[in-house]
Amino acid sequence: MPRVPRLAAASACVLAGAVLLAGCGTPPELRPRPGVPVPSASGSNGPSGRPGADAGRPPTESTTRPTPGITPVPGGTPSPTYGGYVAVSCAGNPSGAQVTDLLRRSPGLLRSDATVRVVREPVCADTWQYTVVEVNVPGRGSSAMQVVSTGRAASLILVTAGSNVCNARIRATAPAGIRTLACDA
Repeated sequence: MPRVPRLAAASACVLAGAVLLAGCGTPPELRPRPGVPVPSASGSNGPSGRPGADAGRPPTESTTRPTPGITPVPGGTPSPTYGGYVAVSCAGNPSGAQVTDLLRRSPGLLRSDATVRVVREPVCADTWQYTVVEVNVPGRGSSAMQVVSTGRAASLILVTAGSNVCNARIRATAPAGIRTLACDA
């Protein structure tokens, strides 16, 4: 019986694994949401705006380079922006105190005698925030609470809060950076 060289056997295994994984596809929660632009790594849309029209041309250099994470505001001060793929520090916008105030304003969420301490300052992805607080209720002890909110710092909207915030709304509508923290952490 002929012996198959190890390299050929290993190559066959790698090829078989690649074929099996190729059929899996992208999970529904990681597929782009309708109406949300998806960055293209191929750069096939050229200056003409037609897909593939300028694929053979070398990229052109711009004389001005944008600063990552800063959105120019006409006649004003630049404000930070957050992409949806990765959650990054909100840099105090909103602050932990603003998230704590949001929790206190939410009816039925906290007892009036509960103390709240921010354990993980807010991190942002797109217009969503993820924060972890510790809630201490006299006579009952303390427990961690995850908080997911959306909106601007001055007008935060509570999406969900609790010990397990990975619910259908988070899976379906939260940016990937928040969904990862809420569901995979």
